Amino acid sequence: MKKGFLAGFLLCLAVVLLPIFYYMDARSSSGRSSVAESTFVPLQSAPSSLSGATSPPLPVKTMDPSPTDPAPVPSNPPESPDEVKAKEIVMLKKPLPVSPQKRMIPPVPDGGIQTRTYDPDRIYTLKTAVSHVTLIDLPEEAKEVYMGDSKLYLAEVFGKRVKVKPITYNPDARTNMIIYTLHKRITFRIVMTTPGDEDDLITFRSPHAETVVNLNPLKTAIRESVEAQESQKIRQDRLKALAGAGPTDPLPIKGQGEGVSFRFLGFIRSDHTHPSYGLLEAVNRGQTPYRVRRIRIRRYHTSVLWEGEKQWDPMADWDQTFDREISPGKNARFLVPVSHVPRTDSRNGVEIELDGQRGSGTPEDIMGDSGEGAH
Repeated sequence: MKKGFLAGFLLCLAVVLLPIFYYMDARSSSGRSSVAESTFVPLQSAPSSLSGATSPPLPVKTMDPSPTDPAPVPSNPPESPDEVKAKEIVMLKKPLPVSPQKRMIPPVPDGGIQTRTYDPDRIYTLKTAVSHVTLIDLPEEAKEVYMGDSKLYLAEVFGKRVKVKPITYNPDARTNMIIYTLHKRITFRIVMTTPGDEDDLITFRSPHAETVVNLNPLKTAIRESVEAQESQKIRQDRLKALAGAGPTDPLPIKGQGEGVSFRFLGFIRSDHTHPSYGLLEAVNRGQTPYRVRRIRIRRYHTSVLWEGEKQWDPMADWDQTFDREISPGKNARFLVPVSHVPRTDSRNGVEIELDGQRGSGTPEDIMGDSGEGAH
């Protein structure tokens, strides 16, 4: 009796659980629209080992869906708008190559600050604007500046720097400018432009870097030698002109030797930037050349108590060495630098000493005094 009850309970439990498992399997699988009805076959009861009789077969029962059961859920629910948009996105296995974005470099304006390499065969364009100034830095000091029309533009020189500024409001003002340095010539074509497009500063450099030039001692020495020679030539020309012009403060003093004589003509006053000079002219009337070695100019003061005694002024004692030969029958003029022109009167005088030698090597000195005459 107990075995039969247990077998019936298990059969009923199987009948109840089997549709639930089947329904769960159907819901998880796709492509099915509904759940088919299930027919269950009754199980045969096992033979009883106690009584030896077999139990009658159980009747077949068909399970109909209950009207109270919930409706089956479809396997494919309706899609939301976000899911529809997501399906439109195409996923690629390899991303498309993206070309690198080129860096945009802003264009450099024509005006402003520029550096140019010097080229003597090129004409440079210089852009200026009203109420603006343009500076030009040169590799050498500017010696001469020539402006085509000085009524349109103003040029000023400050050593190695030249300032250019328009002095007209005419937008079509054009002219040219040429700058000369010691070794270079730079040519410009000056034009007027709108403010903001003008050249502010143009720096010129030599074809070779300045550092290389400065590190080359031979080149530097040659350049300094050329400048010194030019300065020396200018100085010699000036002295020659002074010697030919004659004294500004005449003071005639004569000195006579054997075949050689001199005339001290006086002093030449100069401005504060140049020294004054004593001017002497020597004449060789002998038969052999005479070489001038030294000329000395001294101021003295005579005492009232001791007549004939000279008291020398240490602040008025000048001499200059020479190595100049005077040919027979020729004359030559000499300039002796002095710090000031000495005052002369009855008690104050000037003594001149000329030291030289004949062609044979014999020394010959000649003296002259403003108060005593020739010796």
